[in-house]
Amino acid sequence: MIVSVGGTSAPILFSLNKTKPEYICFFVSKNTKRMIEEEILPSLDYKLRHHDWIATSNPEQLSECYSSINKKLPDLLEKWEIDPEEICVDYTEGTKTMSVALALATIDKSCCYSYVGGSERSKGGIGVVIDGNERMHFLDNPWNEIAQMEKREGCILFNKARYATAVDIFRKCVERVSKDQKPLFRALCEMATGYDLWDRFKHSEARKHLFKCRETLTALSSEKKEIKSLFRQLEANIEFLEALLFGNKPSIFYYRDLLANAKRRADLENKHDDAVARLYRAIELLGQSELKNSYGIETSNVKEELIPEDLRAEYRQKYRDKYDSRIKLPLWASYQLLKVLGSDLARRFFNHYEGKIRPLLNVRNNSILAHGLDPIDEKNFRKLFDSVLEISETKEEDIPEFPLLKL
Repeated sequence: MIVSVGGTSAPILFSLNKTKPEYICFFVSKNTKRMIEEEILPSLDYKLRHHDWIATSNPEQLSECYSSINKKLPDLLEKWEIDPEEICVDYTEGTKTMSVALALATIDKSCCYSYVGGSERSKGGIGVVIDGNERMHFLDNPWNEIAQMEKREGCILFNKARYATAVDIFRKCVERVSKDQKPLFRALCEMATGYDLWDRFKHSEARKHLFKCRETLTALSSEKKEIKSLFRQLEANIEFLEALLFGNKPSIFYYRDLLANAKRRADLENKHDDAVARLYRAIELLGQSELKNSYGIETSNVKEELIPEDLRAEYRQKYRDKYDSRIKLPLWASYQLLKVLGSDLARRFFNHYEGKIRPLLNVRNNSILAHGLDPIDEKNFRKLFDSVLEISETKEEDIPEFPLLKL
């Protein structure tokens, strides 16, 4: 227990003898330090394991009181090997400034606060508690309310694609809220972790974390309609992930995932260079998927006998790797091969190439994330995005969307 010490020892003794903490840290001023040895310790009705104190040089100055606790308390807890959640803070005594400082300095460390009131006070009921009439009050965990504000901030960050930062906020709440509120924050923490991993293309790990929060959100969805909506979105996302993970590689699902990632970079973060880099990879992957799934051709190792004869010599000369002798195809060569093979995808690609695709790919090539120094704006991203949807005959509703948290 951390106890602030003021002008009288009676409330402190009542608190300590009732709760019997093994370790006590007294928060004192120069004038009240003597009370520890003279009045408090001799009057305890049990044997404590250890005690220590933190002294403030100015009990009327908030910053000094706060600084004294903040600097010395962590070392004390480390020495005693006590976790923050094992602390109870009694702020009954001491100056009002000391009490405020003690609450502020421990709000991120403690889940328990106590205060000694009473059934009878001096001065007609408005003075100090009369000895022998003390009552112990354990206050509700303030983090149950603080966490509601933290949750809103975490949701805002999540909705702006700041998933890792949202995880940190939800995890902090898990550590500090009361037991009955922990399941929701654990679920939010797992969920945000899953979407953070997914956003970084770690699909298998993402699925594991999204499954972990699924059961809790199922239970909570019957109580709150906003959780019910979130759960439906989560279910759709898990279904998409499973199709991506357990289907062919590469597949149309990887392509759609890249489109979704590009859209998040552009719409949520205004990172249009990043977004276009992902679109370029999406176009490339779309061609790779078509070659693999329709013609059995892998662009990283193309068998010569699968290349039409009128392209074979050219591809052997241009695209054979000098180190491992494999034929490896870049984007243009993949679509050229698809065209000769009679692919409708290649036909649409070349129908749009000169008018839409090529100018925008030139914009991409001049980007600082490719070969140039020019930033890409929203207009050029949107043009390329729409063109990619058109050549692939993809509808926007086919692209997976992460949930929008409104909790």
